[in-house]
Amino acid sequence: MAKKIKRKKVKKKKWFSILSPKVFGEIPFSETLAKEPSELNGRVIETQLSNINRDMTKQNIKLKLKIDRLEGEKAHTKITQYELSKSFIQRMVRKRINKIEVVNDVKLKDNKNYRIKTVAITLRKCSVSQKKALRKAISEEIKKAISSFEIGSLIITLSTNKMQREIKSRVSKVYPLRFLDIVKIRLLKEKKDIIRKKKSEPDKLKKTKISTKEKTSED
Repeated sequence: MAKKIKRKKVKKKKWFSILSPKVFGEIPFSETLAKEPSELNGRVIETQLSNINRDMTKQNIKLKLKIDRLEGEKAHTKITQYELSKSFIQRMVRKRINKIEVVNDVKLKDNKNYRIKTVAITLRKCSVSQKKALRKAISEEIKKAISSFEIGSLIITLSTNKMQREIKSRVSKVYPLRFLDIVKIRLLKEKKDIIRKKKSEPDKLKKTKISTKEKTSED
């Protein structure tokens, strides 16, 4: 008689509700399939802000959410990235103007470090010294404006565009701007930052040694 082949039972996948972050009321906005809840821990979800707050005017804002906690068949999320769509920024760019990008690492009120990318577009072409002055002014204004916020409340504030208008108005005193906005916010991973710092330290030492040699050769 032929032996019966034992077939492994394949566990069926089931649906889990994905909840919006706490600042948006922990409302279900999407679903995902998984065999076990543990499969979802750490999974990153990409969505538009309009899918969460049901405001269709916010389709140009993209969010990355990370599943960090599960309760039964509900997956709770936290914000790890905010970004304006590239097509939205490209529409602002015109000929005979300057696009200025400024990147800052800022610790927010939630005690986490975020990389903030700001884009400013001038009304007309400006000189190198004017660009430098603009970058300095934008950097100072961004740090001052956002450091008192947690990531969730910051995104809600940015979605109203009030903060960006106020910063643009102040920076335009340095040089007239057509557009200014925070285009990307990304949560920094602490381990990566520690590695980068360690790598940068010996590089600084090498540079100082080279400059000393150059000085002596000139003398």
